[in-house]
Amino acid sequence: MNPNKDYKDFLIHQEHKSSSELDRKVMALVKDELNPPHFLVLVKLLIIQAFIGLMTMLYCPQFNFSLTNNYDLFHYFHHTYGEKVCMMICGSIFMGSGAIFSSYILKEAEILKIRKSRFLYYLALTGIFLTTFIVLGADLYLTLTTYWTIGALCSGLFLFDINTLIRNKVIKLTS
Repeated sequence: MNPNKDYKDFLIHQEHKSSSELDRKVMALVKDELNPPHFLVLVKLLIIQAFIGLMTMLYCPQFNFSLTNNYDLFHYFHHTYGEKVCMMICGSIFMGSGAIFSSYILKEAEILKIRKSRFLYYLALTGIFLTTFIVLGADLYLTLTTYWTIGALCSGLFLFDINTLIRNKVIKLTS
C-alpha cells in the first residue's frame, strides 16, 4: 500500500466524471436507504409482528383462538383479573412482544420512519390482526375487542419506544 500512489490515482481519476445515470442510481439508492417508503416499512413491521404474534399464540390465545389449545395462562389472567384486564394483557402480550423484536430487527431509518407516525403504524397493525382473527373464525365482541385494542396499542407504542432507546444506548456504548 502506497498512500502517495493512491492519492495520485485519485487525482488522475477525479477528472473522469461519472455518468448521470450512475449518479441517479446512487442518489436513488441513498434516498431509499435514508427514507424508506411507508409501505415497505409497514410490510416489514407486519412480518415481524405476525411471526412473533404467532409465537405468543402458542401459550396465550387471542379471542379464544389458540394454536395449541393451551388456555392455562388465559384462564389464570381471566380468573385473577377479570375479562377486561385479561383482554388488555392478551393484546399487550401479542403486540408488545412484536414491538420489542421490531425495535431491534429493523434498520435505523425504518425505526425513525415508524417513530414519526407510530400511532398510525400500530393502529394499522391492530386493525390488520383483528381482521385476520375474524377471517380465521375468532369470536370478537365489541367491549372485549376494545380492551384488547387498548392493551395492544399502549404496549406496542410504549415497548417500541423504550426498546428503541435501549438499542440506541447499546449502539452508543459499543461504538
